[in-house]
Amino acid sequence: MTTMIYLVILQVAVFGVLLMGMKQLLLRDTLKAAAKLRDAEADLSRKEESVRKRIEDNEAEFRRKSAEAQEGMARAKETMEKDISRSRDTLLEEARKERDRILDEATRNKEKLRQELLRDAQVQTLEHAGRVYELVFSAEVGRALDHVFLDELLAALDEMDASSITVSAPSLDVISSHPLDPAHRERLKEIVMRKFGANLDIRETVMPELIAGIKIKLGSLEIDGSLRNRFNEAIEQLKSEHM
Repeated sequence: MTTMIYLVILQVAVFGVLLMGMKQLLLRDTLKAAAKLRDAEADLSRKEESVRKRIEDNEAEFRRKSAEAQEGMARAKETMEKDISRSRDTLLEEARKERDRILDEATRNKEKLRQELLRDAQVQTLEHAGRVYELVFSAEVGRALDHVFLDELLAALDEMDASSITVSAPSLDVISSHPLDPAHRERLKEIVMRKFGANLDIRETVMPELIAGIKIKLGSLEIDGSLRNRFNEAIEQLKSEHM
């Protein structure tokens, strides 16, 4: 009987100890949970404060940017009005310049056309002069006139002061209205040799449209002693007298 009582008491004591241990464990867990809850509440409060602060900052930034946008719109409007005014002035100035350019171009075209007509008339005059020459004079007269022009040109070349002229050419180029006869060919070579110290072969091209006379090219030296050139000079003189 006594043993049973001791066992019961022992069980009660053990149960009491277990109960106290469980109470301590539950109390500790409860305190930890409460601390965590307080920490969570504090963290939530901090986050709410941060969110509120960001909202306030965003609202302030929005108000600032709205004010800047309105100022920018006002400046843009003012600038656009000025640009429109300048564009209108620019367009008017460009229109005036384009008008002046068109008038100037028309004037230049008129002068260009006049010069072209004069050139055409000059060419036609030369062609008519050549044609009249062919109709009026016989081949013998033409040859005789050619000799007169050749003699005149050779005489002028012989009298020319060639001391300041340097000749560097592989040949003496001659464009003639009639083929050169041996006498004129040799005289021309002799004058060139004596005047310029150059013993050159004559490279001849016959061009009947010169009518009479020849054209000489010796390096940079060019001499036109043709009847066609005389006609051309006479036409230029007549033009200058009537301008």
